[in-house]
Amino acid sequence: MANKDYYNILGVAKNSSPDQIKKAYRKLAHEHHPDKGGGKEAEAKFKEINEAYQVLSDPQKKIAYDQFGSSDFASGNSGGFSGFNTQGFDFSQGFGGGFGDIFDSIFGQAMSQLQVEVEITVAQAVLGETLHLQLDGKAIDLTIPPGTADGQSFILRGKGRAYRGGIGDLIITTRVRIPRHLSKEARELYEKLKHLER
Repeated sequence: MANKDYYNILGVAKNSSPDQIKKAYRKLAHEHHPDKGGGKEAEAKFKEINEAYQVLSDPQKKIAYDQFGSSDFASGNSGGFSGFNTQGFDFSQGFGGGFGDIFDSIFGQAMSQLQVEVEITVAQAVLGETLHLQLDGKAIDLTIPPGTADGQSFILRGKGRAYRGGIGDLIITTRVRIPRHLSKEARELYEKLKHLER
């Protein structure tokens, strides 16, 4: 099956947040729902939209798609091994540098991806800041730019888990912490900001 551009299908950028992907999907699913007519063409488009969302909304499938393409997600295979039958194979023995190494490399690379979420304040999201993090015993510096959105992800190459082929990537997703209780001074600052943005 030819590769499909799921990002293009949903009309989103590769670095779009999960919320942006969900919003785009809902809009397109509403527009192209078969109940609105359009026959087989509308059904095909609706199926394609759903296929794209099923992959891009799942972090693990999204990582595999970004690395290996759409392959055969539509048939339920996340790695693109369409029709491959593992019955009778003992993967624990390896294949002496053959298919076993390829299998281990592909899935080892996918599993080496490390995904974490970090909370940031509204001020950090608006103004930007360098965060000093401790992850798996490693010191990580993440510079978030001004205007960082809730759910925005940053990829740090070679900062994930180790596997036979090297070290995977670290994906950090920011979550903006909205304060539930404000001091008098903080409330006054937010009030001023609200008026300035009008």
